[in-house]
Amino acid sequence: MSKKGKHSKKKEDKLKINYKMLEIGFFIFVIIAIGIIIYSYITKAKEEVNEQAEEQKKEESIETASIEESTTEKTDVQETNIEETIDTNIEKLINQIMTENNLNENNFFFFFYNIEEKKYYFYNETTYFTAASTIKVPVAMLYYDKIADGEMSLSDTLIYSSDDYEVGDGSTVADYSVGDRIPISYLLEQTIVNSDNTALNILVHSLEYETCKEAITKYTDAELTEEFYSSNVANVLYYYDVLQYLYQNADKYSQLIEYMKISSGGEYLKANLPQYVVAHKYGSYEGYVHDYGIIYGKNTYLIGVFTKGIANANDLIADIGKEVIDCVETEKSQ
Repeated sequence: MSKKGKHSKKKEDKLKINYKMLEIGFFIFVIIAIGIIIYSYITKAKEEVNEQAEEQKKEESIETASIEESTTEKTDVQETNIEETIDTNIEKLINQIMTENNLNENNFFFFFYNIEEKKYYFYNETTYFTAASTIKVPVAMLYYDKIADGEMSLSDTLIYSSDDYEVGDGSTVADYSVGDRIPISYLLEQTIVNSDNTALNILVHSLEYETCKEAITKYTDAELTEEFYSSNVANVLYYYDVLQYLYQNADKYSQLIEYMKISSGGEYLKANLPQYVVAHKYGSYEGYVHDYGIIYGKNTYLIGVFTKGIANANDLIADIGKEVIDCVETEKSQ
């Protein structure tokens, strides 16, 4: 009996130990489960925080871009909203110059335009005058257009015929003979840099005169009469539009503008403005003396001075150029 009792007691002790182990295992399980739950919660919370941060960055980026776009649009609006106005200071100056030099609508034609500030002044703008060599710029522009469009290249050649010969500056007559084929690059340089009349005639006759005159009307919105098409005449509005077109398409006409910068050897508009870069083209024929071009200063200016039967017109044009630029540059410094 005593043995049997001892055996039962050992069995009961084993059962007690097993219950204790179950309790410990359950406790460990609960701890692990709680740990997993906490870890999942923390991980999810971090992901939500990161998502919120990314979302905030996107919103800030969109907002910044919107602000920049808005600022750009405002700037563009401000720039395009600048209205063209008459430059009253230039108007007064030109009136004074006209009085001092006995200039009037029969012998004087003028334009001025401040590109950045959109200020202008025209005088006698619709009256035709003999264009002389000033017509060489739009003719050259025609050829640079054709080159840009792939219709021809600077290395292409044109025939020099006897009808092309004309007395004047330049070296075409010295360098070539009638019947020779001359590179377009050479003709364009001589036409602008040295105002070579023979080089111009070769360029014009190659296109035919009427076709050429018709083609150079594309550089203007001004109404032109039959007189423009039938003879070498123009007016202030035409040459103002030509310079505007040239300036606005400077990339296409970069070589032409460079030739204009070295044209005339420092005379006319350049004479009294050595500190400025001046891209211009002068013209002189039977008492008509002109010059027009782009002057690069604190702003960019388009200017044209055209005269008829004026003594010392070259000096007058130089003086007018200096006085006009001094006026606008001094005004801008104040």
